[in-house]
Amino acid sequence: MFLKIKRLHADNYIAFVVLLQSLLVVFQHVLIFVFHIPEEITTEYRVILTALPLSVAIALTMYRKWYVFFVVYSITILILLINLTVFPQNSQYIRSQSIRFLLPVVIPSALCLMYVSNIEIVEKALYKISWVTTILVLIFVVNFFIGTFRIHSYSMGLSYALLLPMITLYSKKTVYSLLAAFFLFLTILAIGSRGAAVIFFVYLIYDLFQSNKKLVVLILLILGVLILLLPIFAQWLQNVGISSRTLKLLLSERIITHMSGRDLIYEKMINVFFENPIKGIGLFGDRYYLNGAYTHNLILELFLNWGFIGATLILGFFSLKFIITFKKSNKANRNILIKYFLAGVMPLMFSGSYLTNYDLGVFIGVLFLVNKKS
Repeated sequence: MFLKIKRLHADNYIAFVVLLQSLLVVFQHVLIFVFHIPEEITTEYRVILTALPLSVAIALTMYRKWYVFFVVYSITILILLINLTVFPQNSQYIRSQSIRFLLPVVIPSALCLMYVSNIEIVEKALYKISWVTTILVLIFVVNFFIGTFRIHSYSMGLSYALLLPMITLYSKKTVYSLLAAFFLFLTILAIGSRGAAVIFFVYLIYDLFQSNKKLVVLILLILGVLILLLPIFAQWLQNVGISSRTLKLLLSERIITHMSGRDLIYEKMINVFFENPIKGIGLFGDRYYLNGAYTHNLILELFLNWGFIGATLILGFFSLKFIITFKKSNKANRNILIKYFLAGVMPLMFSGSYLTNYDLGVFIGVLFLVNKKS
């Protein structure tokens, strides 16, 4: 019994720490805008608040499954060394971004969550984090309205940090959690990027048709009314000093078609891929061709990094893993898989990089955890 209690406490800690990143992003915004702390210093705070707790979580998981860490990191380091040899032009980015993101955050996030006792522990930790995140956003918004700071541009990082907490609060379906989710959604519409708003809307449609079929017509009418009210909301935001990029794109009917220069990146990198279709251009190779920028598309980045054969095998493996796990899971776990897929994978279709994105590590960890328990 004592060992079970110790295991439960360790699992709670691991789940909380791995899922902490969304909260830390919002916390960093509060430090910058509300307390006017320089961004460089807040970045150092975030690194410390990530590294120290996650190091303990890694140690706890390694104590249980040291051989898994040994195998995974041995293979990862071997792949990185091969890339340094075969693609020396990428060495600057391989070294810097592997050390900052891939090795210390992305991979441990997946491995630590894989060996938590059950998915319910992960969900409880995420629900608590979602509420703390909401409180921080409330502090942020209140300070804007009392004149502590002004907002001059939208924040993609903030909106994607709010995506998983927002979906989590909505999925609980209590009055307060729904209000909190709606508040986060309005915040994203006001100062965030359209990607997070669109993904949340996709989740609403999924949830509507799989759990509330009797209320489809009523809920669609409510959504229709809310959409009609968007111009009024946009004008109100303009009056208080916020020019919402997302609402402008939505009201101009360009929210999906406006590419923000991504089309030029895609065209260039597709041409690069067809010049190197078999072996690709190596890990982080898009940074070399784009002067430090990334491809903004998960599938294209995979084909660039691994070549046609390698990328096809990777996509095939994870697609099959997801489909099999989804099929053999109960309804609750299916909804959990969809939630983490939308929050961890879908943003990578038009922003971010799978090599540095902690949410992808979380999704992979949850996928294997649910598969193991199903």
